[in-house]
Amino acid sequence: MIHIGLAALLAVSPLADYQSAYLAAAGPIAREIHAAYDIPASVTVAQSVLESNWGRSKLSTAELNYFGFKCVTPTSPGPIAVRCARYPTTECIPSPCHPVDAFFRSYASVFDSFRDYGRLLATSSNYAAALPVRNDPDAFIRAVARKYATDPEYANKVIRLMDLYDLRRFDA
Repeated sequence: MIHIGLAALLAVSPLADYQSAYLAAAGPIAREIHAAYDIPASVTVAQSVLESNWGRSKLSTAELNYFGFKCVTPTSPGPIAVRCARYPTTECIPSPCHPVDAFFRSYASVFDSFRDYGRLLATSSNYAAALPVRNDPDAFIRAVARKYATDPEYANKVIRLMDLYDLRRFDA
């Protein structure tokens, strides 16, 4: 029944070519990240879609940063990224949401961006509360979102993407 409902939804709103191509590329990488770090592949794909606008954002095309990861400091990109790059962004803490400039991680490859995502979620104390619920993608992203994003609707946006594009299929 769910598959019929999804098929009907996709028939009304088919994937654009760039969306299909993105899922075909990101899905297998997300499964590799799941195998290495036990992070739900569905959440990995959905977050990368949201953060990179299907791989079309300037941050993803120029810096290969698919998750919006910021640098630790302007000169400290972390253990996997190769440098830091300055970009305008919007922060919602403190409220109200406001524009700021921030330094974001730049990667040598798409895989490195996904690998850094898996490493960070699996090892940072910020996301420790999510690890016990990693077998429930919705609960996992709700726990991650508390520290990952300043957008109070972030988890709901990720879950909507997982629902709309049947991204839980990457968890199978």
